[in-house]
Amino acid sequence: MKVIINKTPLTQVLLFGAIAFGVSACQAPTSSSQLPSSSGSILDGASEGAKPAVSYPRNPPQLPIALPIASWMKPAIDNSQTDAVYRQEWLKAESRRLCPILALPKQSAAHLDGHTSRRANFSGGWGVAYDLPKLRSAYGVANAGTSSLDGMFNKWEYNVRYQDGSWVGYGREGGNPTGKWLAYILIPKNNCFYNVWSAQSKTHLEQMIADLRMVQN
Repeated sequence: MKVIINKTPLTQVLLFGAIAFGVSACQAPTSSSQLPSSSGSILDGASEGAKPAVSYPRNPPQLPIALPIASWMKPAIDNSQTDAVYRQEWLKAESRRLCPILALPKQSAAHLDGHTSRRANFSGGWGVAYDLPKLRSAYGVANAGTSSLDGMFNKWEYNVRYQDGSWVGYGREGGNPTGKWLAYILIPKNNCFYNVWSAQSKTHLEQMIADLRMVQN
């Protein structure tokens, strides 16, 4: 049976549209369908009134790691804001011309109930130890003169670098799992080398480090 299609204006439009669609579907994609260049601007190839092409960088830039600010970079505290023994021992030390006092303020959250401060022996520098009623040298701070960074922090389980270039390495003293917690602090100005220790816990030592302040000479 022969089918006759009456070519009304509407059927002509539909027929021509179908033919045009079939032809365009067989054609290869043009350059406008390609991904935008990785090196171009977000507006590359965009004409007025058209949606701009988006550029995807091949290797997105890595954001720099924000280094922490050391507590000793804050304004120095007055001698009256820490125990007098710090200045007394610092004045006797060979390192006093190069290294300032680094101390725990009286208001430090690291101080434990019933503590008393006293001098501690450190060759070439000075030391301040804090005793508890039933524990001698429960925690403390000392300057051991100056040192260099070479290999000093390799042995520590934890290492922190600060914005001013200071380094802190800490862990159990001597690698002993039951030993005191000990930290080495190297401040870049004159390579001043400090020790901080705690017989309490890792958390307590970290609190001490966070509270340390320079003291006005």
